[in-house]
Amino acid sequence: MSVVYWLLGLDAPGTVVGTTRWGFCTARPVGVAVLAALGVVAAAVAALNLLPQNVVRWRTRVALLAVRLAGFALLAAMLCQVELRLTLERALPPNVAVLTDTSGSMGLRDASGRSRLEAARAFAAGPMAALGKRANVVPYALDWRLRPDDGSATAEGMTRLIAAVEDVARRESDLQAIVLLTDGNDTAGTRSSLVAPLLASRGLPVYPVVFGSAGAPRVARVKVSEAASYARLGDELRLTASLSATELGEQAVRVLLHEDGRKEPIAARENVRLGKEPVAVPFVVKPSRAGTRTYRFVLDGVRDAASARLLASEHKVQVIDAKIRVLAVDIPRDERKIVGHWLARDPVVEFASLTLLPKGGWYAQGALRHKDVADGLPDREADLYQYDVIILGDIPRAYFRAGGDVTEARMQRLVDFVARRGGGLVTLGGQSVYAAGQYQGSPLAAILPFAVEPARQPQVPHPFKAIATPLGLSHPVMQLAWEPQANREAWLDLPTLDGCNRVERIKPGATLLAVREAAEAEASDHASRVTRPASLPVMAIQNVGKGKVLSLAMDTTWRWEMQRPAEGDDHFRRFWGNAVRFLAPDPRIAPNAPQVLRYQSRAAVGETITLATRLVDPAFHPIREADLRVAVTSPSGKVLRIYPRDGRDAPGLYEYSVALNEPGPWQVAATFGGKTSSDEIVAGEGDDELDDPRARPEAMAELAKATGGRVFTPDEASALPAELALAPRRLTTTATIALWNLPATLVIVLALVAVDCFIRKRRGMV
Repeated sequence: MSVVYWLLGLDAPGTVVGTTRWGFCTARPVGVAVLAALGVVAAAVAALNLLPQNVVRWRTRVALLAVRLAGFALLAAMLCQVELRLTLERALPPNVAVLTDTSGSMGLRDASGRSRLEAARAFAAGPMAALGKRANVVPYALDWRLRPDDGSATAEGMTRLIAAVEDVARRESDLQAIVLLTDGNDTAGTRSSLVAPLLASRGLPVYPVVFGSAGAPRVARVKVSEAASYARLGDELRLTASLSATELGEQAVRVLLHEDGRKEPIAARENVRLGKEPVAVPFVVKPSRAGTRTYRFVLDGVRDAASARLLASEHKVQVIDAKIRVLAVDIPRDERKIVGHWLARDPVVEFASLTLLPKGGWYAQGALRHKDVADGLPDREADLYQYDVIILGDIPRAYFRAGGDVTEARMQRLVDFVARRGGGLVTLGGQSVYAAGQYQGSPLAAILPFAVEPARQPQVPHPFKAIATPLGLSHPVMQLAWEPQANREAWLDLPTLDGCNRVERIKPGATLLAVREAAEAEASDHASRVTRPASLPVMAIQNVGKGKVLSLAMDTTWRWEMQRPAEGDDHFRRFWGNAVRFLAPDPRIAPNAPQVLRYQSRAAVGETITLATRLVDPAFHPIREADLRVAVTSPSGKVLRIYPRDGRDAPGLYEYSVALNEPGPWQVAATFGGKTSSDEIVAGEGDDELDDPRARPEAMAELAKATGGRVFTPDEASALPAELALAPRRLTTTATIALWNLPATLVIVLALVAVDCFIRKRRGMV
């Protein structure tokens, strides 16, 4: 019967096991008159063989009659376009999906000297090849997405293993089994229990073959552990790499730092000990030009590592040509003079000062941003907001009430400068500040980290040492030295200070950076039973709105500079440099100017990242419901246009998500008010895949058991084809065969003509 089905032009005739129903129909009905005329002609042509003049034998006459009638019958069938409709029972080979994991962890070389992916490919070409004789194998590759497997995929990217199994089960509606060639890692962290009920309900077992070692692999890794997202041109940038290794023993390696893809490193650390404990390797660089800089750490000289991909890590930094504009407002005193002297020499600071003279009036110096300096602080918000950091010294509260201003408008503008503009404010100790200046209940007191409360003795005399708190030692403002132990010793070695304001406590939410510890002179007072506090808050910081406030109860930090040893480190300059850098607002935020802000430096292909644009007007009020347009261009040139909206809880902040579904550089451009800002995001390999790259046979065993399958190791994998209980798929299909248009029909017509001619010629009738 297979030959008949083949002659009828059926696909895969060998799979047809029977016909349950059949019938004829015409696709082009022909009129009765035409058929009658054709019948008359057929009868006449056939009857010629019955004429008396025909002397051949009657058997030959009847044969020619039948041949001619059959020919005309076929001609009638072709005119009517006769079709045969069949209902067929087919037995098809079973469908088996083979999913090969091509994620980054499959590149580890811990599978008998080969990478996990190489071992999986060898298994697919070996034991699994025999399966192709029994079943229809549907190959897929998976990493962060599922796609047909052409054998060219390399080990890279993240893994969405369980999601891929679910996806292939939904794509292929007639599967009998899923074979999974993997190491069991799933970056998405999806548990097999979420998809197992779906597979079990369909009777679809999963047979994982797990490649790789379940123990800790022999890997070394370098990862950027400390780095800023932006830096100011002319400033130092500190980048710290964290080195770690497992099962590699103690090794001496090199750490290289490359900039912007250059072949030659810009810095190197030799003989770095790589062992069980993580090692931090810091670099301090000074970018020479503005723009986006890419720094790449490379771990060189590592022996016997199972993966080379983890031996490099990148970090992008935006270098901005924008100085920190500092305005110091104080009275004539040593603190003002020496702090201003050194800040004016800081390469990233643009310093200006206003000094309140004893007999009234102001003395202005430096790069002032406002013209009306006769009244001290700027009267207009727009002028005040041109500064980044304000240092407020020993200015009495009466200054803010000058001219009968009971609302203290200048003070309120200073509060708005911090909370709304995002500026930084430093308040110093003195004779006319905090409780000593009756600032309690003022708008300024409301934003200070100190609790400004009335006190009988608002000043605390006598020398003392500022002792950094344990939490303070880790704060960026307090980093006098990069190494933790060196930083702690630096604070202990600082000279004593002379007197401070009394602050009993800090507010909830504030961070206490340093406390007052009595020096020997005050300790002697304790011996004479005079009650004097030995530990009071002297430095604290807190966030206020979009800005920060740093408060110091002392005003003699100049002693750190003037009394330091001749060969000692300049901790005074380091402290004040840290303070203004930490307090300064993000220079990327400018009035009426869009920008593309990232929440992460690196992005992996397959991830959905969130970007943001903050819009403010010249007074730094948030711009609500702005006509912000974002154009996202993929590496292949596809353009996605986004029109984000700000939220009620975050006015002026426009967040939008971008799905990085292609590897390579993505261009993101934000446009508002005729201004456009752009950024490039490179979607590469994700590091999360190799955070813990051990094989997970136990997770795959759980999936196999829940679906009715079985997990295999590479040593057992040769038994997998025999383990698969595969049966032919029974399928009922219908087929419509155009009999009039079959090659076999034409062959029959030609054969009938040939037989007629042969008989007539043989009998001498031609």
